[in-house]
Amino acid sequence: MSRWNDAFESHAFKTSWNSINELLASEGFITGEAEGVGIEVARLKKVVAYIDGVIEQIDPELMPFNILDGMNQHSTQCLQQLNAFQGNQNVGHLQNANTNIDAVLSLIGTTPFILSGYQKGSLSKAANAYSEAIDEHLARLSKNIDTEVESVRSELVDINGSISTNKTALTALDNELKVVSQTVEKQTSEFNTQFQASETKRTANFDKVIETQQTKVDSTFKDIAIKSGITIEVLDKYLEDAKNIFGVVVNSLQAGAYSSYANEEKQMANRLRWSAIALMVLGVSVLVVPEIIKMVNSMETYALDWKITLGRIPFSLILFVPAFYLARESSKHRNTEVINRRRELILATIDPYLALLDEEQAKTIKEDIAKGIFSEGGQGSSDGRIAESSNVVAQIANLVKQVKGK
Repeated sequence: MSRWNDAFESHAFKTSWNSINELLASEGFITGEAEGVGIEVARLKKVVAYIDGVIEQIDPELMPFNILDGMNQHSTQCLQQLNAFQGNQNVGHLQNANTNIDAVLSLIGTTPFILSGYQKGSLSKAANAYSEAIDEHLARLSKNIDTEVESVRSELVDINGSISTNKTALTALDNELKVVSQTVEKQTSEFNTQFQASETKRTANFDKVIETQQTKVDSTFKDIAIKSGITIEVLDKYLEDAKNIFGVVVNSLQAGAYSSYANEEKQMANRLRWSAIALMVLGVSVLVVPEIIKMVNSMETYALDWKITLGRIPFSLILFVPAFYLARESSKHRNTEVINRRRELILATIDPYLALLDEEQAKTIKEDIAKGIFSEGGQGSSDGRIAESSNVVAQIANLVKQVKGK
């Protein structure tokens, strides 16, 4: 046997093609009777039988293997579709299988062995295979139809029995419904009678209760109105007292605030005054203490040297200038203290004074006092002190200039 014969017999196409033949010939291939299944299977068997007749006439040494490769590709796809159909009995898989086997038929038609297939009766085999497939399909249909007819006959017998039973039950139910209807009519009539009597009694009781409650409500409302009037009068009095107390409290708080401010100003004025005094004492000490020490050391020969003494004046000015500034600031704080003390006194004594006056006059006095408190100056004396301090500094400066001129 030549290598072409070996390659042909061992080619994958032979395996896939034999699998297609076995699957189509198996008894469990068709398990249902979906529409169109018999025609699709019959056509597949017809084409397979025809191709089998052609394959029998193939000379392996004259067969191109590239055609076998293409036939194997399409036969494998056809086999996959047939396996899928066997699993779910979907006729679409059979249609796809016929499409794939058409491709195999087209490829084998290009070989020189197609005429041999005609001569050897391939068409007859194909026709017989198609006829047998159709007969098998018709036999299955007939068998299934007989089975379905027997099943329908059995179901008809059961249905007839059920209908007879249901008729009896319906007759009994109709009788029961008549009895129930009569009972309901009777009970409805009795209920209407009892309901009307009860409604009449309830309406009378309700009217009586409404009248009683209305009397109670009127009496209660009258009592509440009287109590509310008394309560409002008391609350008005409390409100007036609260206003007076609030005014006194506010004035007391303001007086206390002004007292606090005055105390702070007093403390600051005292600190500044003592600081100014200390600086002035130091300034004087710079001028006088050296002369005193000199006088004590040389009592008999001591003679005042005005030039040396006046030469100490610039050093004293270093202390006198801040002393004068602190004295001026102390005067400002003292004036502010006096103003705050006066405001404290006014706020502390205004309420007893105004209590003896009529409302309009008291209001006018309050407005005048408010204007005096919140728009009052108080810096006049301070300005005078500033002028005096400036004059003193100017005089000391002029004195120094005259000494230097001499």
